[in-house]
Amino acid sequence: MRLAIAFLAALALTLAIEKVISAQPAAPIARIVTPVREQTLRGSVTIQGSASAPAFARYELAYAAEPDLASWVVIGGGVQPVEAGFLGVWNTRALPDGQYALRLQVFGLDGSISEALVRNLTLINAQAANAPPPAATTPPSTSSVTAEIQTARDLLNVIIATVERIPSAFLNGARLAMIALLAFGGYLLLKRVAQFVARRYTQRPIDYGQ
Repeated sequence: MRLAIAFLAALALTLAIEKVISAQPAAPIARIVTPVREQTLRGSVTIQGSASAPAFARYELAYAAEPDLASWVVIGGGVQPVEAGFLGVWNTRALPDGQYALRLQVFGLDGSISEALVRNLTLINAQAANAPPPAATTPPSTSSVTAEIQTARDLLNVIIATVERIPSAFLNGARLAMIALLAFGGYLLLKRVAQFVARRYTQRPIDYGQ
C-alpha cells in the first residue's frame, strides 16, 4: 500500500513539473553561422544564420568596434523568421580597418530577447586597396616559343630512337650470353672426355702372378 502511494505521488510530481515546463514560452533562437570568429573580412559581407521564435516579432543586426563594444550600429534586420538562411549584408567599405564584433538580436512578441555575438572580426579594406598590383608578366615572343617547341620535338625524337634500339641491344646481349654459355659447357665436356681417356690408357694392367 505504501509503495503504491509513493508511486502515485512521484507520478503526480512528474506531471506537474512537465506542465510547468510546457507552460513556459520557448526562448527565441539567434545564431550566426557566417562570418565566424577571428575571420578576416573586406567589402560586402554576407551574414547567414537563424533568427526565429514561437512568438516572433523581429530580428536586428548590428556591429561595434572591439574591444569595448560601447556603441552598436544597426545595419539591418527583418520581420520574418529565418531558419539557416540569409540574414543580411554588412557593407564594411566605409569603416576603418581594425577589429569589430557582429551582433544578432531576436525579439519575441512576449518581450523575450535572444542574441548571438561574433567577436574579433578583422577588416582589411584599406590594406587591400593599398596593396601593390601584381607585376605584369611579359608574354614570350614567337621566336622563343618556336625554339622551345623545336627543342621539345628533338628531345622526343631522341627518346623514341633510344626506345627503338633497346630490343635489338637486348637481343644481341642475350645472344652473346648464350654463345658464351655454350662455349663454357663445351669446354667442360671436352675436359671430362680428355680426363676419362687419359685415365683409360695410362692405367696399368693388374699382374695376378701367372
